[in-house]
Amino acid sequence: MTEQEAEYAGDLFGVDPTPGIVAVERAGDRGIRIYHRTHDGVREQLVEFTPWLVVDAETVPNLPRQMSTTLLDGDGRLRVRCDAPNWAAWLDVYRWLREAGRPFATFTSAADQYLVDSGRGLFRGISFDTVVRAQIDIETLGLDPTVEGARILLVTAAINGESAIVFRGDELSEPDMIRALTAWLQSNDPDVIEGHNIFNFDLPYLIERARRYHLELEWGRDGSPVRVGGEQRFKAGARSIPYNAARIYGRHLVDTYQQIQRYDTAGQLSSYALKPAIRALGLARHDRTYVAGVDITAAWDHDRERLIHYAIDDVLDVNVLSELALPTEFYQTRILPRGLQSVATGGPGEKINDLMLRAYLSRGYSIPTPGPPRGYPGGYTELRRTGRFSPVVKCDIESLYPSIMLVDDIRPASDELGMFVPMLGVLTKRRLQAKRREQQSTGHDRAQWRGIQTSFKVLINSFYGYLGYSRGYFNDYDAAERVTLRGQDLIQNIVVQLESNGSRAIEVDTDGVFFEPPADVRTLASEEALVARVSETLPTGINLAHDGRFLGMLSLRLKNYALLGYDGTVTLKGSGLRSRREERFLGQFLHDEVARHLAPDQFGDPRQAYLDLAERIIDGRLGVDDVSRIETITDQTFISPATRRLAEAVHGERIGERVAVYERADGSLARASAFDDDANSSYLLRRLRDFAERFRPLYATDQEFHYTFPIVTQRTDLATLRAARPTSQLTLFDLTN
Repeated sequence: MTEQEAEYAGDLFGVDPTPGIVAVERAGDRGIRIYHRTHDGVREQLVEFTPWLVVDAETVPNLPRQMSTTLLDGDGRLRVRCDAPNWAAWLDVYRWLREAGRPFATFTSAADQYLVDSGRGLFRGISFDTVVRAQIDIETLGLDPTVEGARILLVTAAINGESAIVFRGDELSEPDMIRALTAWLQSNDPDVIEGHNIFNFDLPYLIERARRYHLELEWGRDGSPVRVGGEQRFKAGARSIPYNAARIYGRHLVDTYQQIQRYDTAGQLSSYALKPAIRALGLARHDRTYVAGVDITAAWDHDRERLIHYAIDDVLDVNVLSELALPTEFYQTRILPRGLQSVATGGPGEKINDLMLRAYLSRGYSIPTPGPPRGYPGGYTELRRTGRFSPVVKCDIESLYPSIMLVDDIRPASDELGMFVPMLGVLTKRRLQAKRREQQSTGHDRAQWRGIQTSFKVLINSFYGYLGYSRGYFNDYDAAERVTLRGQDLIQNIVVQLESNGSRAIEVDTDGVFFEPPADVRTLASEEALVARVSETLPTGINLAHDGRFLGMLSLRLKNYALLGYDGTVTLKGSGLRSRREERFLGQFLHDEVARHLAPDQFGDPRQAYLDLAERIIDGRLGVDDVSRIETITDQTFISPATRRLAEAVHGERIGERVAVYERADGSLARASAFDDDANSSYLLRRLRDFAERFRPLYATDQEFHYTFPIVTQRTDLATLRAARPTSQLTLFDLTN
């Protein structure tokens, strides 16, 4: 590492590499308590702390005399650092600034302020697999802890997925179970407490049941109770999900229900509930015990040991999801001046804000204020061809926007110190190093390096988005526009180069191109050679990579396509081909029809399969899993007239939950658990025909399409329909009674 790189690395990671810090908390009005994990356990350190804010010069005359001020270098509007004599004084000034609408920069957490000032970070020198993490889960009578008859049946806990312990309601009273869990947590002293939907279910339930016995959940490292912070929102991609925030002094709360949603960036999972997510990810143990939610009371009464095994499996599954999804946030915590819980629930824009604020303040430099938001162009997308294509290759510009920013030195205009791009460069270099270490390692070492390189990747990809972040102190919409326009030029040039080499571009989307290669390119080596030739035409630092090869592709409309892999794997992309709200049999229909349209000799005739499925619907041979769909409960579910039927079916469910429902023969919706072979066949046949419409762009004429996918009703003579042959006189009227 060069001297300059080392300097920027200090700006990026903080100047103090002290290892072993697992938590930082405010202690009184002027102190910070630091928890260090050592071989002998956790030790405490108390240090003095000065709360601070950064304001503009016009604000200073209105501040209390007890605030000491320091003029910062540079031309940023926020150029006066104000130090408060204590936390109470800081809080008064903070509230006044918000009410007065004055611009300022700070962190609302004293711990975060300390980490910025000190240059320290949490979990440095600690790998994810050595962090002490507690998993907890409860089984209850009912979901509402306030109703008559509600109580906790079982409390299950484990440390890092091992040594599970169960506190049983047939051996302990409910208050004694709560006390036992608290004692267990204090004895094991975990750094992190995890649960699946812990914010919206386990904690609120435990807190309410404890309150009824005049108890508190004294889980803090200082013996303090869990602090409830009201409703906040967690963002996972475009989704914003409410949750009941809570904090534990000296520990980090992590909800795997949230983390698995961030992990599922491609939106592959149809449910984020614990058991469905584990199954969909292929992580279910073969001996896992299952008990349906509606059967918990009966299992407690008649099959208690089975319920206990089920509860133990739940905490083990929480650990599995944590090991899968949390390392990315964990290794970001080693970089950012924030706690793990804050990193795990915070958005990407705030993380870059943190890095830039720490870097500027560590050099005594002033902070700009966010620029006013405006629109700017996005990535280049184009559907060049529809239809069936075989074979197909995908090429992709590696890290398009970060690469453009590095190559063209695109940075915020307000970045006086020129730190934005160099910090991006340090992260990029560190990520490549970590990726190489991952490839060279095995076992726990490989998992550690995967978590590190993924954490770098997430931060790297956040730099471009930060330019257009409305609350980013260093945002710059002009710079964001330059990046996207440069990206458009590059990807369009790639299309020209591909087609000049005899390829046919099918779809272009921001940083990648699907194309049908020329006839003499049919092996992986020849495909990679073609992509390499095109890459050589790009500027130094911009690299085009081979990103996949497929037996075939159905291109239907922009961003709606299906891919058939050489191994028979089918991938559906786009809202027209996949939706979490579709009935399962429809998703399977689309999946199978893709393979049949691309390789009918191998996978069967599309028309015959369509008619077979219609016959199964008419005969009532589809099961509840086939005819039910997943609905997500939102703020609007119980207030919008458009969702009245759904509201009636899912009464009592929490916002954010996903519930399986189906349509009954009378047109009402019901939970899948109430299925009684009473699905609405007419509705299902209409849905089947609607989904077949996705394939219309593949047919040259309406007549050909209607022959393959005729309208079928419960009165249709399927035998006559099967015997029909495509003729110029064929009409829909000929096919139905």
